[in-house]
Amino acid sequence: MRRTAFLCAGVGLAALSGALTGCLPQQTSRSQVAEDPADADQFATVGVKTAVGNVEPIQVSGVGLVFNLPGTGSIPQPDGWRTILEQSIRRQRGNPKEILEDPSKQFSLVLVSAMIPAGARVGDRLDASVSLPPSSRTTSLMNGILAPTDLQNYELAGTARESLQSSGIPVGNSPAASDSTLLTGSKMAAAEGPLVAGYDGTAKLTGDALDGPKAARVWEGVKCQLDRPYYFLLNENSPQPRLAMVIAERLNSVFLAPGERVTKLAEAKVQGKPLVVSFVPATYRLNHTRFLLVARQVPLNPVSSESPYRKQLENDLLRPELAVTAAIKLEALGVDSRQALRVGLQSDSPWVRFASAESLSYLGHADGAKDLADLAGKHPALRTQCLIALASLDDAVCLDQLAELTRHPDPQLRYGAFIALRLVDAKHEAVRNRTVNGSYQVYHVAPETDGLVHVCTQRRSEIVFFGSRIPLRTPFSFPLGNNFTVSAKDGEPTVTVSRVTTDKNGEPATASATCLTDMAAVVKQLGESGATFADVVDFVRRAQKAEVVTTAVLFDNAPRSLGIAQLATISRGDPDVKKADLEVARTGNGNLAPASYDLPSEADSVKAQAKLIDAPALNREPGKLFGPRRVAPLPEPLSDK
Repeated sequence: MRRTAFLCAGVGLAALSGALTGCLPQQTSRSQVAEDPADADQFATVGVKTAVGNVEPIQVSGVGLVFNLPGTGSIPQPDGWRTILEQSIRRQRGNPKEILEDPSKQFSLVLVSAMIPAGARVGDRLDASVSLPPSSRTTSLMNGILAPTDLQNYELAGTARESLQSSGIPVGNSPAASDSTLLTGSKMAAAEGPLVAGYDGTAKLTGDALDGPKAARVWEGVKCQLDRPYYFLLNENSPQPRLAMVIAERLNSVFLAPGERVTKLAEAKVQGKPLVVSFVPATYRLNHTRFLLVARQVPLNPVSSESPYRKQLENDLLRPELAVTAAIKLEALGVDSRQALRVGLQSDSPWVRFASAESLSYLGHADGAKDLADLAGKHPALRTQCLIALASLDDAVCLDQLAELTRHPDPQLRYGAFIALRLVDAKHEAVRNRTVNGSYQVYHVAPETDGLVHVCTQRRSEIVFFGSRIPLRTPFSFPLGNNFTVSAKDGEPTVTVSRVTTDKNGEPATASATCLTDMAAVVKQLGESGATFADVVDFVRRAQKAEVVTTAVLFDNAPRSLGIAQLATISRGDPDVKKADLEVARTGNGNLAPASYDLPSEADSVKAQAKLIDAPALNREPGKLFGPRRVAPLPEPLSDK
């Protein structure tokens, strides 16, 4: 597995570009320090000399057009939003008046927002949030499709000016715009696709009897159009240009495969603040936080195989209370650490086996794949980290382990393994799928196992069926939305899906179709009859509540875990991982903790252990693989007066 990194030493971004793109560096609160001061003096690391920057997401927004609405749209009144939309329609060679004043009310002006995360690359797919302006008269966004919409960033002139000044760039004494003026940046992304409306992510339908949903999502409907590398910002007291080059060279030597050419490396310049710009290596694509954590542990000087520093880490790896920290530091030494980590796989300690297997996977070796799969099944606290590590290494052994985990008795682990397997190979035979009604996907996984239904609404629109058949108990009758009814008589082998429509004369008409009394068959028939994802979710929710489904039904039940820094802390006083497993159970669905790029010091660990029993649950950090994505509202437009 190639461990590709693209790094360069250079200066801060250009003045106006940096202010409007939001890419001026944001810094971490402190630099990484070694636990032993003597160790820090002899083996200074990248983290001792730098702080991580450019880690905040960028909000991008735009004014878009939704079409295909069933008479629920509205004609926007002349205002700032409409002016922006008219300009967009003209750029696409359309006629604004013909579209916006269409009497069929199939169009609606909407506000579109998305967040471009740190580390994003050109072509990455992101999620979009769609809403209506306060003055809109659109009654529902159900069935709508978002037309191509450009997304750009916005910034207050005062904030941009402060950013430039803090970077040492002169801005003059007579600003051209007041602090409250909203500046428009460049195009950073484009959004389009079918809306997922009527669902708020908590298994409850939105809207009321009179109005339909007025907010929606477009899952993976945004295509990123810029790269967002991470920055390693040199400390003020560090030699600047020369050190930047040294750091770039050391990171390339660790994260590039032997013999691989460095594709992006430049010298530091004297003006501005030198920094090292880094893209995430392919092996860390699902775990950016780990890459930054490991990169900050890379020594500035190469470490030989006989170095006392390496020997000490190899000994620490075999101690459960130090294994997680030692494995990360060995990982930062590069592929030469493989043999020491393989020794760790023979340990009886779950901490040692976990730390060793995880680091081996990020070094490009599948030696610990079996251990990662076993630990994921036994310890919920390690589950997410194990699945991410298996998914990060595109190897047949890892794929086989993930496929086997989809058959595990634990429902949460089954679904987590499915997510990981799909990320590695979306066409794998174990994750067969079909798109229904052009807006949501249905998967059939592990047909020879016990049945399970999982509905995902937070990051995708999908239903995953585990097992061969999921029979439904009869009788039942469920109205869905304003148009559909699903019913079955007692003892009947079929289910009737009815849809109320209108004929050519505008009179009500009913179209019906039948299918087997099987959950997957009903979901398929609903899609073929024109039902939306919200209708399908409503059916699953009602069937679950009425105890019609003969298997377990779960909503958004992906595995959760503690962050690697938290695991390193807890391991100091938890040799059998029992406290860590309990901590995961206590966290439930709490707020995510900010990402940490530092390993815990001895003092940090002592304080954390003292609070672990009586303190509220630690915030969890599940990582990019399973974490929710955030969206942001569109800022108010400039007045046209």
